[in-house]
Amino acid sequence: MSNSPRKAIGFLARRMTVDPTGKGIARPVVRIAEGGVAIGVALIIMSLAIVQGFQRDVRELVVGFGAHLRVVAADQGRAQGTDRVAWADVDTAALRAVRGVEHVQSFAQRPAILETGEEVEGVVVKGLGDDVDPDFLARALRDGRLPNWSPGGDAMELLVSGLQARELGLSPGQRVRLLLADARGELRPRVFTVVGVYETGLQEFDGEFVFCALHHLQELSGWGIKARIRVSDPLVGDLPGMREVDVAATGGDGQLRYTWTGMDWRGKGPHMLVGQGEAQVVVSDDGETVPDTAWVIWDDTSGMRPQTRMAGGSSDRYIGGLELRVSDYDALWTVSDSVFFVVPYDLDVRSVVDDHPEMFQWLTMLDFNVELIIGLMVLIAILNMASALLLLMLERTRSIGLLKAVGMADGPLMGVFVRLAVRILFRGLAWGNVLGFGLAFLQRETGLVALDARSYYLSTVPIEIDVVRIATVELGILVVCAIAMFLPARYISRLNPVESLRFD
Repeated sequence: MSNSPRKAIGFLARRMTVDPTGKGIARPVVRIAEGGVAIGVALIIMSLAIVQGFQRDVRELVVGFGAHLRVVAADQGRAQGTDRVAWADVDTAALRAVRGVEHVQSFAQRPAILETGEEVEGVVVKGLGDDVDPDFLARALRDGRLPNWSPGGDAMELLVSGLQARELGLSPGQRVRLLLADARGELRPRVFTVVGVYETGLQEFDGEFVFCALHHLQELSGWGIKARIRVSDPLVGDLPGMREVDVAATGGDGQLRYTWTGMDWRGKGPHMLVGQGEAQVVVSDDGETVPDTAWVIWDDTSGMRPQTRMAGGSSDRYIGGLELRVSDYDALWTVSDSVFFVVPYDLDVRSVVDDHPEMFQWLTMLDFNVELIIGLMVLIAILNMASALLLLMLERTRSIGLLKAVGMADGPLMGVFVRLAVRILFRGLAWGNVLGFGLAFLQRETGLVALDARSYYLSTVPIEIDVVRIATVELGILVVCAIAMFLPARYISRLNPVESLRFD
């Protein structure tokens, strides 16, 4: 089509909405059609922004409390507590080398009771090591500071949520008692000092998790063995140079085994050692706890008290598991499969989707809701535009008949009204974008619309504006609606020029 016919069609499309008498319905119909398109587009923009906001915020918060992937003991499922995993069984270097793995950190978590005065609350204690990425908790910190994650830190420091702080009246510097069951099911109370308060807005997790250094949880869980040798002093009886040596050990599963290295002695003791030298004992248990070695050096000729040594304990050789963060969520399942082939057979790889299926099912359902909304809006827009075109064609029946009488073909005439429909769509899209993006920015900056966090996980409606996705959806709407307008435009082909000129 040359420029002249295009200009003619454009001119006629504009003139079809002009009503010199001021009594016609052309302009009101056009304005109503534009308004309908604008409202529909605004609703689509807000729906996309809200759904993407929910998906982003909920996913980030859930991953922040855990990770994309967890390497834990097999058959552990979704339990709040983690069984022990020996460091030696996990090749962390191989995990970090997996393509797509961004960060690896050790952790452990156990159910516990938080007690302050007469108030008690069930919590999940999560211990993090010095390999932690503190960014998530640092951004969520509202008061105080983060605990010292270093294994060398002896202070019993605890990070609680703002929800827990309000319910139990806690603040930084306050001491609380934590009751945690060890491997044998015995409650082991310990006093912690609250050093910080965090708040994420994800109340399902804020009301549950408290954080401390990993080594405290390792010890409180009774993982591994602490072993030492005790030596009597002075000499036993009248036997010169003889020392009575006994072993004291705690931890493990309680089924302890004692092996006296180099002397072929078995059992707990005590044993009589004569002369100068060194004695060692290796302590392990039936739960395959990593062995600990305690040892003693004695010197009968020096007249000095025998020197005793204590093993450092094996609790630090165990963790609850490893958390892995991936660089691309869309590649989660590919990375999960790769990690699975790296870990031993007695360990399992669990994704954040496996651990929180109800949340991710809800997020997936939101996508369906948006698709449904878009479909309904497109249908409404088509019906709205079709009705507007039919009304305009009815009002301009005589004009259509005149144009057909002077020789204008049906095709160009249909093009006039399709062109008019496209103009209405463009104006509606423009106003819809102004309205939709304006509301989205307002909500994002002010959090004006609040939510019940118990039902929606978040306290305010989140907003994530993906301009590319919105533009793609709008382009699709424009194309579909423009094509659909050819159907009502076919009404023109049925008009008889003579009868049209008589139409009143």
